[in-house]
Amino acid sequence: MARIDKGIDLTGGRTELSSFLIVLGFVMIGFFVGQFVGAIAAIVFALINGAPAEVLTENPNALYDYLGLGEVLTTQASYTLFFTFITPYVYIRAIARKNLNALSNESGVQLPLVLATVVGTFCFLFLNAYFIEWNANIKFPEFMSGFEDWARDLEDQLAESTEKFTNFQNFTQFLFGFVVIAILPGIGEELLFRGVLQNSLHRWTKNAHVAIWVSAFIFGAIHLQFYGLVPRMLLGAVFGYLYFWSGNIWYPIISHIANNGFAVIAVYYSQVDDTAPNLDDTEAFPIGLQIGGSLIFFAFMFFFRNHYIKQKETIE
Repeated sequence: MARIDKGIDLTGGRTELSSFLIVLGFVMIGFFVGQFVGAIAAIVFALINGAPAEVLTENPNALYDYLGLGEVLTTQASYTLFFTFITPYVYIRAIARKNLNALSNESGVQLPLVLATVVGTFCFLFLNAYFIEWNANIKFPEFMSGFEDWARDLEDQLAESTEKFTNFQNFTQFLFGFVVIAILPGIGEELLFRGVLQNSLHRWTKNAHVAIWVSAFIFGAIHLQFYGLVPRMLLGAVFGYLYFWSGNIWYPIISHIANNGFAVIAVYYSQVDDTAPNLDDTEAFPIGLQIGGSLIFFAFMFFFRNHYIKQKETIE
């Protein structure tokens, strides 16, 4: 049976609640350690490149002005590796006392499903563009103006950092960026948020949908971009259902890599061709294409779910 009906047991003999709390602790500690490691790498690169020491204390964000794109991507890779690779690996090996292959109920992938997953993920971009636009333009009541100002400032800072990650000057830099922005997070974040966190929530709550959506919310919130929380949470839910239905961690990984990869490709394409459309802009594509893309996405999810339901019925 491929589908995960009760959540994969990663408790290591502990209660489901204590296991989930330990996982949550690992996520938080891993996040801060990853941030620390990435910051140290950035500081070292900046000092090597001649950044004055006062920059580090007066305006830490300015240290990125002393980094080349390769160095910026290396700091991001350091953060990703420590947070989303080492964290789930240590938990699965030391706490759950299992191997990484325990995260899947089936071995290997089916090529038609891989292709369908890539196409379905691309089509989701058309639907999610509406949520991106809506979330980016949320207005808060006057009594929450302080939070809104803080969230907008943080969003602007992160947007500025993202530009530094994606200012590709040549194809080699694009390939390095694709690895750091698409492949590494696609693998690591799925191991952590779907493989470990979602399974732990599933075992504790006994409800797959609660586990999927709560994991998706934490996945969105950990990126610290409130004005991108909803579309990122929806994306996390898509990954969660692909994992729940298939019992195979590789399908959400493939979908995640495809989603990030399309974004990196679009950015690089826009740098070499000024006429390239913005995938997040709902006005960039004809309405018929947007509707068609959304319908194809829903058809893909229906097909993917039914494929594994029928497989389960056949096995039983």
